[in-house]
Amino acid sequence: MLTPLSNTDITQALQQLDGWVYEPDTAHIRKQWVFDSFQAAMRFFVRVGELAEAADHHPELLSAYTKIVIRLTTHDANGLTHKDIDLAKQIDSMAKQMI
Repeated sequence: MLTPLSNTDITQALQQLDGWVYEPDTAHIRKQWVFDSFQAAMRFFVRVGELAEAADHHPELLSAYTKIVIRLTTHDANGLTHKDIDLAKQIDSMAKQMI
């Protein structure tokens, strides 16, 4: 089982991420993207799903027309772990190529 990150580790990790916000009440990190079209948002949604499946780590994804919201936590650890931070970095890197 994975160990949740400490508050210090979370603070340091957030400094390495672009625009992710920590939700301490639910132990998630969250980020939102807005795309120019529904098609672009869906391409991003599918690519995030592919990254998540490859990492065997599945985020909460919300799609609302051109807006995508992603929330990450490690349910088995009851908090944030390195898996969440790693996937957030992969999503950010992929998003830069798509936007």
